Formats: sequence, C-alpha cells, structure tokens
Amino acid sequence: MNVKRYLRPLRFVLPLIAAVVLAVAVFDPPELPDLSEVRPHTIANVRDSWQLGNVVVLVRHLERCDRSEAPCLEGEDGITARSVGVGTALGEDFLQLGLGRAAVYNSPLARTDQTADVLFGDDSSDRDWLYHCRKNETLLNDIIHFKQPGTNLVLVTHSTCIARFEQSLGFSSDTPDYGRICSVEGAALLPRRQALLDEPFY
Repeated sequence: MNVKRYLRPLRFVLPLIAAVVLAVAVFDPPELPDLSEVRPHTIANVRDSWQLGNVVVLVRHLERCDRSEAPCLEGEDGITARSVGVGTALGEDFLQLGLGRAAVYNSPLARTDQTADVLFGDDSSDRDWLYHCRKNETLLNDIIHFKQPGTNLVLVTHSTCIARFEQSLGFSSDTPDYGRICSVEGAALLPRRQALLDEPFY
C-alpha cells in the first residue's frame, strides 16, 4: 500500500488553508483544491489570519490500524506505526505557525487521540463532541459555539465529521484522506453564526 497516496506532505499546511479560505467566496459548491495548484502568493494572507486567531482547522486522524496490514503504533484501534513520521512532520509545521493563539482538541477515540499526541503532544485535549459528530450533524454548531475570538481552533477528528462540516459550508466533499487538513477562515462562519443566534444550543 502506498502511504504517500493518502498522507499529505508536511509543507502544504499553509497553502491548503489559503486555498480553502479563497474557495469559501465561490457561490457554486466548490471542491477542495488540488494542493499542487495552490499559489504561493496567498500564504502571506493565511499567516495574517492565523496571527489574528481567525482560522479553524480540521485534521483527519492518521492511518487507522484496524484497516491496514501495517504494524500498529499501540493497539489495533489506534493508528499505524508507519504514519507517525508524517504526523510528526505535520506537527512541526503547526509549531512553525505557532500554537500560542490556538486551542487544540481531539476526539477521544484511540486513533484520534494518538494522532493528536503525535502532532501536538500535551497541547491537545479530548472533547466528546468531536466523536459524536460522526453520528449527527452538530459539528458546525459546536465549532461556532467553541470558537473564541482571537484564537485559532484546531480539531483532530473523523472523516464523517469533516465531510459534514464541508457540506454544511457549501463545499463538495468526498471522504478525506488520512492526515487530511481542512481549514476555513472564521469569517466564513459569520453568516451561520448569525442564523443560530435565536436557536437553542444543545
């Protein structure tokens, strides 16, 4: 099995954020961009948004061991040992962005917990709503509720949750690859936030 086929290279964290921020402005449901087509001149704007704490990042867990023949890192319900190198590299990219203005949370399942540990160490903590979003469509509401002004929100979660989040914002979504990073600028959530002001939060 070719790991590189579904694990994204470390140096594409910033370009992907930039591409998705630009795509939010499109009226027709866009597809998530091909990372190789991202233009470098957008990266400066992304850095500015990150420094302002305006970015929401969803990270799919690394390769799950129970669907692979590769050796497990720790337990069959976790991730594969071979995915750790990619996760470590992605974590280094986030460190370059700076986690001082970021809140990092993960689903409590083993595969997401191990992924968060590889990428962020002790900087991530469990949140049950990042697990329950697999069976309902509350992730967007949860993000709007927990996203604080001036603080980036980084979430390690599951493919179903990410796909539903993308669809709720008008994106065309396929099942995200292992280690896939989906990002959006907080301003894109403002119309939905306004629509929720009169709705009870559960």
